[in-house]
Amino acid sequence: NSLSPVLKMLLQLVEILPESDRCLMLQKLMVNAIQRNGATVEEKESANIHWPVVTFLFFALCVGVYSVHVVRTERSRYVFQNAQAQGSFKQYLKYRFGYWYAWTPGSAGIVLMVLSFSLLLTGGFLMRIIDQRPISESLWSAWIWIAAPDGGASAETSSSRFIGLMTSVGGMLIFALLMSVISSFFEEGMQGLREGRLPVIEGNHFVILSHVTNQLAVLLEEICYAEESNGGVLIAILSPAPKVDVEEFLKDCDVRSWMKNSTIVVRSGDLRRQQDLQKVAVQAAKKVVIMSKPGVPREEADVVTLTSLMTLRSSSWPSDGTCIVQCQLIRNQVLFARLAKEGSKVLTTIDFVSDLLVQCSQQCGLADVVRSVFSFEGDEFYTKCIQGVGGHTFLEVLFALPGAIPIGVVGQDGRVELVPPMQRVLESGEELVVLATDDSEIPDQSTQEKLDPQLQQRWHSYQDGPGIQEQPLLAQTVVIVGWNEMLGAMIVELDREVGPGSTLVIHSPVPVAEREYFLEMAQKRRNHWCKNLTFQHSLGSLGARFILEELPFETASAIIVLADSEVHQAEGSSGADAQTLAVCVQIQDILLLRGGSQVILPQLLEADSKDLALYAGIRDYILTDQLAARITACVTEVPQLSSVIDCIVKDRICKFYIRKLSEYPFSGSLDVQSGINFDEVTLLVAGAGDIALGWSSQDSSTSEAWEMNPKDRINRRPWSQDMQIVVLHRYVSH
Repeated sequence: NSLSPVLKMLLQLVEILPESDRCLMLQKLMVNAIQRNGATVEEKESANIHWPVVTFLFFALCVGVYSVHVVRTERSRYVFQNAQAQGSFKQYLKYRFGYWYAWTPGSAGIVLMVLSFSLLLTGGFLMRIIDQRPISESLWSAWIWIAAPDGGASAETSSSRFIGLMTSVGGMLIFALLMSVISSFFEEGMQGLREGRLPVIEGNHFVILSHVTNQLAVLLEEICYAEESNGGVLIAILSPAPKVDVEEFLKDCDVRSWMKNSTIVVRSGDLRRQQDLQKVAVQAAKKVVIMSKPGVPREEADVVTLTSLMTLRSSSWPSDGTCIVQCQLIRNQVLFARLAKEGSKVLTTIDFVSDLLVQCSQQCGLADVVRSVFSFEGDEFYTKCIQGVGGHTFLEVLFALPGAIPIGVVGQDGRVELVPPMQRVLESGEELVVLATDDSEIPDQSTQEKLDPQLQQRWHSYQDGPGIQEQPLLAQTVVIVGWNEMLGAMIVELDREVGPGSTLVIHSPVPVAEREYFLEMAQKRRNHWCKNLTFQHSLGSLGARFILEELPFETASAIIVLADSEVHQAEGSSGADAQTLAVCVQIQDILLLRGGSQVILPQLLEADSKDLALYAGIRDYILTDQLAARITACVTEVPQLSSVIDCIVKDRICKFYIRKLSEYPFSGSLDVQSGINFDEVTLLVAGAGDIALGWSSQDSSTSEAWEMNPKDRINRRPWSQDMQIVVLHRYVSH
């Protein structure tokens, strides 16, 4: 009913037609309908493709307009700068492009993209013009030939194949450029990792600002040993040397054998620039160690250190850490301490080592003791607050800490008192300075309340006896062979160790006038003028036997052979050590002919040289660089040890001694024939006000001459007349 009259008439006509005519008519209607639907889909697809093509072409047009604008601007600049006098406009454009390429981030990618777009547009428009294809199809074909070059094999006509061939060649060139850019980017990334351009992202770590020296390797080794029981630590090194060179140096030092469970990272940069200091996250460091610059005058080295300190202070770095600073000149120590953050320590390590060198020359075997206590490989000094010692005397505490030997007290005001009176009563909260294998071996609480009754009974007889009387300082002759800057500090210590009328004989190839000027300036720097020493100079080659035979070795109280600075500069550390040991062997031979038995103490620089020294029969030697680094490491781990070192070296409050048991009063009360134990020795020595640190080693299989901090203190051991004990004695200055 809803159909129109016209439609009804058409239906009636169709019904009248024969069946064959009706089928033919329906087929024609269906074909027409399909054709119409297909045309509609194609129109829709063309409409959908039209907008991306227009967008792409519009972008290309904008790029082209911008390029023309840049060229016109550069043309104006070319004319304005009167650059035509220097070259053509084409040369000028190359020059400007090179400048842009060097300073624009991602310039390689931009060039690659522009070349790709240019090739795509060229290929697409050629296809549109020559083959009369739609622009969208032409651009798509050009893109396929660029991305997957087939040399135009997929084209249908010869002209299309030619265009495809040219576009494919361009595509391969672009692909090669792309691989080159990717390879360069990857190589730059790897090179950046090798050179350490990425900053260290850490906190509560150690930072060491240092040049590449033997001291650096020893310092790292000692810190790794000290931190092993704590699970290790990350150590970041900032050095002016390239990162690769520093890492190669550490590998040569066999870093993997002593790194333990710590981690070492290296960065290269200026130790005085804030940006370079940030590379090692110095702002978040727990400890910052600043090493002196080697190979330059001491004044210049301190200037470099001072600049680094000023940079740290200007930024209040480290924010929650402390600094340990090496200082060359004592006069700069107060200035460095003022610039460094509160709680930091300033060490004049060269003076410390020089003083220890002089002290070790006075007694045979003392060098072994110094090497032992200033190293984390054996027993070293620590400070710790131990529960249960408050209200007890220092004597009682001596026997209340198994595995550790107390040597002093850190008062609540922070002042260190070494070798205090044995009857001194400790207060709660005071820390003890102890000799122990490791801080983990120090007990948290004392193990006994009172002294053992047998020891107490003996103590009553010891405490009222006379102590060891200080011997008056006598006139002495000291011979030093070799010359370097350590002499400046050594003469001050020697002047304190000898009596009036003493003589220091110096043999060296350095001109006498130069030596006299240096010695005068050294005394002026330290504000100390030698009163007991007079200087005698011997000029000549270090190894000249006939000159050495003229020196008074057989009457000398101390013989010191220094690593000569001239040999060191010419032949390096190993050459200087070879010269030093050769001189020592000659002096040994001279003393053998003259019947002398004086101690010869050489200064060595390379750790490998100690084997050669032992082979030559020289047990007393000082590795000065190693000792300086070990002292720095000790203070880095236990900052209070700087005060302990000052007491032993700088303030001369205490001193290491090697004594025979018979030197102590009441030593006859010990039954030496039946053997003695270390507790008996400790009590006997304490009666004279000293503290026993160790005794002669009875193990002939070991190369160590001393057993420091014996762990077995109760069992008895045989004792012969040639055995000795190591003590810390409270020094009385004359």
